[in-house]
Amino acid sequence: MRADPEALARFAACVRSFLEGEWPAWHAYRARPIPKPLSAGTCQTTSLFLQQAMDRAGIRAAVLQGNDPDGAEGFLLGGVWHGHAWVEAGGYILDISGDQFGLPPTHVEPVGCGRYRAGSDTAGDAAKSTRWHLVSLAMEEWADGPAPAAVSAGSAKPRYRAD
Repeated sequence: MRADPEALARFAACVRSFLEGEWPAWHAYRARPIPKPLSAGTCQTTSLFLQQAMDRAGIRAAVLQGNDPDGAEGFLLGGVWHGHAWVEAGGYILDISGDQFGLPPTHVEPVGCGRYRAGSDTAGDAAKSTRWHLVSLAMEEWADGPAPAAVSAGSAKPRYRAD
């Protein structure tokens, strides 16, 4: 049974708006320069956060990804597969970090469109642990729903600083 794609898109857009305030801190935590767009390099953590927020809202969702450099998985762009992660819920793909590939900031399309293919998560244990750590910190701020998170680009929020 398919969910209402417009409702999913509204929820995903709300999550993305919140995460736009988190992404600079995530990049700083990983000692990465601030990219353009801000979502670049955050798809796994972003998708995990979206899935967790949906779970808290009672929406069943799953994170899918494809990262095998030798496989046909991830996101297909210009005939080339790129490692990527996204969320699937109610028969739809929700991608709030696909703007790094030229998609709109909040992209929703039916599962099976052909541009997304799930595969493996090739990240090591340290990367997976960091992903969960960043999501858990952001979920504390998300609490019971979206809240504004104003951060100037390049500055790390105190809770993200490594001691």
